[in-house]
Amino acid sequence: MEASSGTSSPRTFGEITSLWLKVFQMDEAFFAAEAPRTSSSNTLVALLIYAVVAVFVAFVQRAIGFRSLLFSRFLGNHPNLNIPICLPLIVIVTVPIGYYIGIGLIHIGANIFGGKGSFTTLAYLVSLFRVPLGIVAGVLGLIPCLGALIALAAAIFEIVLSVRAIKVTYRIGTGQAIGAFFVPAIVLFIIILVILAVIAVIIFAIMGPTFGNIFSNIIQNMPPAP
Repeated sequence: MEASSGTSSPRTFGEITSLWLKVFQMDEAFFAAEAPRTSSSNTLVALLIYAVVAVFVAFVQRAIGFRSLLFSRFLGNHPNLNIPICLPLIVIVTVPIGYYIGIGLIHIGANIFGGKGSFTTLAYLVSLFRVPLGIVAGVLGLIPCLGALIALAAAIFEIVLSVRAIKVTYRIGTGQAIGAFFVPAIVLFIIILVILAVIAVIIFAIMGPTFGNIFSNIIQNMPPAP
């Protein structure tokens, strides 16, 4: 279903939070009706709320001695990285940046697959479900075992909703939308692997003689076999 070509005024943010409760009703018709009400400010505010919740979850995880894979990168074992300043600033900055980078990759993928649509509209539509699902998954992730299953289910459901939003925003089919969602991430992953491989080769080329000398000295200093 195509996005509506009409224009509508953006919603108040109070209306946005009420939409979060309709996450299970977000079909293509929902996204087509909501696309004309795109609001960059509502998108950003929603992301900042999610970032604040992420910080709160990280505090609770640290308090109960549980660290998720995500927040262990921020907290580590460094007491001086501590809580009141460093972690909130890092998360509040990186959450929106990471989100918009991800949307940008999908936008590129959709254009590669022949879609014509707006980055801003996709960012808005995806935020309508990614933020509430992320908040729920983050809070329930504090529950051992069950939290991980809920997070997995939320991630799978998010892919389904993302494909619907991509189809509506860029007026493309299901297969093209799936490609737009996955292909850019795969390409980025391959590029990162290539860069890491090149760096490894350069390091080996520079340090190779040094490593060779080390191993040579080790072998020379080994006692003779009896």
